Amino acid sequence: MRLLKTGPYLPGKQQLQLIQVWGEDIPPFAVLSHTWSRNPDDEVLFADIKDGTAATKPAYGKVQDAIKVAMLDGYGYLWIDTCCIDKTSSVELSEAINSMYSYYATAQKCYAFLADVNSSEKDQNCFSQARWWLRGWTLQELLAPAYVEFFSSDWESLGTKNELCHEIAQITGIDSEYLNGSVPVQDASIAQRMSWASKRRTTREEDQAYSLIGLFDVNMTMLYGEGGRRAFLRLQEEIMRINEDQTIFAWVKEAPEKDSGEKYHGLLADSPADFRSTGATVAYTAQSDQTPSFMSARGLRLTLPMTKRNDGVFVAAMQCPVPDRGFNDWLAVYLVKLDIGSEQYARVFCQQLASVSRPGQSREIYVRQTFPQYATRTLYPLHLFHIRSLSLSSDHSELAEYQLQEVLHMGEERVVRQPQPQPWSRVPLRFKMNKKAHSLAAAIIVRRLYDSESFIIMLGTSSEFEVGFDVCEIPKDEHMDAHCLQCLFNPQPAGSTMKLLHHIVRVKVEERVFEGMKLYFLDLQLEALAIESTLARIFQDAVGSLAQPTNPQNKDSLAATRGKLKQSLRSIAKRKF
Repeated sequence: MRLLKTGPYLPGKQQLQLIQVWGEDIPPFAVLSHTWSRNPDDEVLFADIKDGTAATKPAYGKVQDAIKVAMLDGYGYLWIDTCCIDKTSSVELSEAINSMYSYYATAQKCYAFLADVNSSEKDQNCFSQARWWLRGWTLQELLAPAYVEFFSSDWESLGTKNELCHEIAQITGIDSEYLNGSVPVQDASIAQRMSWASKRRTTREEDQAYSLIGLFDVNMTMLYGEGGRRAFLRLQEEIMRINEDQTIFAWVKEAPEKDSGEKYHGLLADSPADFRSTGATVAYTAQSDQTPSFMSARGLRLTLPMTKRNDGVFVAAMQCPVPDRGFNDWLAVYLVKLDIGSEQYARVFCQQLASVSRPGQSREIYVRQTFPQYATRTLYPLHLFHIRSLSLSSDHSELAEYQLQEVLHMGEERVVRQPQPQPWSRVPLRFKMNKKAHSLAAAIIVRRLYDSESFIIMLGTSSEFEVGFDVCEIPKDEHMDAHCLQCLFNPQPAGSTMKLLHHIVRVKVEERVFEGMKLYFLDLQLEALAIESTLARIFQDAVGSLAQPTNPQNKDSLAATRGKLKQSLRSIAKRKF
């Protein structure tokens, strides 16, 4: 590490001097804790000392005053982050950040300089509102040193950490026992320590994570440009390598992110701010048979006791008591099972935590941290259409009966395992999807039982991995083969309303993955439109029904046709010619 020499300097040679020492050769030293100027170029940097231009910087006075205070206290060396780290070297910067907590912990004394607090102001609010309390890096600078003395902007002592312990606890939310050193900081739960950082900010978003590595006794590489969310995720992964404390999962979103569009979330938080309201959370003592958590390509792998609710949501208990219940029972999170593989889940309802009095059955699961933006592009060896349900509606109850009568497979017909037959279908319910654009997989003839009105539902794709559907009337006395139907196929997206002369068709789709297959579950919604009861139509139906009274398709409509015929004849009898 580098240290700034406090003196004595030879007369006329007041230029700042640095030494570089390692290990046992490091002499006793003090450290300066401060907030950087709003313009970082105002600070005295390593390059300024090397070039002899330090005195030209606006923050030079701060450095000089810190040196004087350290020298008067008998320290020959002082460490200041701005001066003692060559930030142009990414290797040195990474090493310094990973070592910074130990620098402050091994320093003989820490001077906390509050640039916006004036000693002449008696109002304690001035002390509590100092910018120093809101910066990310100063958290470790408060906790790591055994001895901290606070100074005003004119370098008047405001008191020590022990003397001001009560006030500092109120300002920071950190219990006095951690401030005065009676309890080691590492004994605080992960959620507690995260909550201490929840209101603090850093200039660079990645530093919200990097400034906490010493507080959790982990090491990380510095990857500026990765973004704050990614950096904080890496921090949590490193913490889980050495700590089984499940309060790391005890966070809540205070409000949904605007326009995030995210329905699912992982078990790990996005930032320390997510722990703002869960700082009271502690963990049960880790059980010897508890499986350690670790991140995999499928997400976070861990074992959690789970209970399934009636709505399909799982309540997953964590090894954490409920603070509001006298630290009994179990805190829990809400999970849902994903349709992208075996035992893969996501967290939902992130604005709240749950609690259970019984933890449920333990299950080894994967909780994904990231989710594909386009779920339709997930690819499996076999994609299948599965007709799951047929729902019917009409203003005329006699019209609301349909049946799937025939099917025409396109191209190679592959035998697939079929589900249980349904009374509304005389055809298979699963069909292989062709994974190419604008390709028809199957054409199903649907017949209305009342009058044998029929139409075709076409199942296929609109692009390589997106399903599409179409419908068409069945022209009389015209044969429609596979080539003809493929030419007619104009795929519409799921949920579209497709209207024919006598029918309205909607196809809803739910995607699931099962045993290495991607299944598109189809819910067919058919709405029958009223038929104009013209005399010609009634006689036509009557003749057809009476001509073939034993035909199963006509049996169901025979009684209704007779009734309409009688009604129409009565109407004719009343007319005046």
